Amino acid sequence: MSRRLPLLPGSAQRAGLSRRFMLGLIGAAPAALALPSAFPGQAFADETASGGALNVFSWPNYFSNESLAEYARKSGVTPSITSYDSNETLFAKLNSPAGADFDLVIPSSSWIKQMADRGLLQEIDHSRLNLASLDQSLLDRDYDPGNKYSIPKDWGVLGVVYDPEAVGGEIKTWQDFLDAGARPGVSGKVRLSDSGWETIGMSLWTHGKDWNKATEAEIRAAGEEIKAFAKHVKTFAGLDPNQLANGSIVLAQTNQGTARAAIALNPKLKFVVPGPMSELWVDNYAIPAKAPNLDQVYDFLAYQLEPAVQISETQYIGFPAALAGLRDKLPADTKNVDLIFGGKDLDFDKLTSFVVDPATIGVYLEVQTEIQAAAGG
Repeated sequence: MSRRLPLLPGSAQRAGLSRRFMLGLIGAAPAALALPSAFPGQAFADETASGGALNVFSWPNYFSNESLAEYARKSGVTPSITSYDSNETLFAKLNSPAGADFDLVIPSSSWIKQMADRGLLQEIDHSRLNLASLDQSLLDRDYDPGNKYSIPKDWGVLGVVYDPEAVGGEIKTWQDFLDAGARPGVSGKVRLSDSGWETIGMSLWTHGKDWNKATEAEIRAAGEEIKAFAKHVKTFAGLDPNQLANGSIVLAQTNQGTARAAIALNPKLKFVVPGPMSELWVDNYAIPAKAPNLDQVYDFLAYQLEPAVQISETQYIGFPAALAGLRDKLPADTKNVDLIFGGKDLDFDKLTSFVVDPATIGVYLEVQTEIQAAAGG
């Protein structure tokens, strides 16, 4: 099976789109803003709807070449994949006329409700798919009750990878993370996410707050705590596993995929999902409201939901597909298999998914900008 380093899907990436532009799109700012007329990387299949085509808008390198080739062999249709680097880019594209050209998209859990509320997604016909084999803990979650608009593709968690020798002990809570980051020898070697809700979230959770219900005042108060911590932060950029392996970063917020890659390079590193709460993100299959090749979409989804394909895709992307009992179905020689699932003792009851709310998303974005400025980057 072809392997690669983990990508940074879902909430682990942010767009190069301006804050004002995004707030205009989701209705969190009053100004009516023009949509861009073109996006990079667009490449559509040549077939017409009647001849069989499938145009997918997805995170980069998110389907294995083997599975795509096998689907093409079985169906006679080669999926055309166009990639984006953030949910914000996907959201903006679906808001543009060009969004009508796509048949299938892969939004993260945080954005499903906004896309559905804007009429950008169509309801999924469950009678055309077999969802019985999926992990029930990934279904019927707050961001999409009843999975009306989404089917889980794979998932990840927000955790911490760290060098226990450098930080002087174990990290069990987000307060432990903040305390460790201020220690001599750790300060200046800390990585935080560039996502406002992930950086501010750890302070909200520490103080018993729900990031989806936090008021503007609570978000700003949590942001002040992280701004005070920001002087210890080296980077908010995407995390290269080599930075952890060589010690230039010794404490980092990240997902389990990046942590697994780093631990493969330096086995003394540890990964933990701190308490009292942390993030579960789920990347989902969703169908744009005006998808032109609907029959082909359901045929492709049925193929992707086959257990053998989900096992194969898990090995390829390094994040777990939604198949129930997946861990026991992976090959026995899969390295660091527990890390694929966020750790051996991961408690789903202590995970929460962020849901973008127009009333507060602007505050998260604004305070994140202030946090990064306080860190000097």
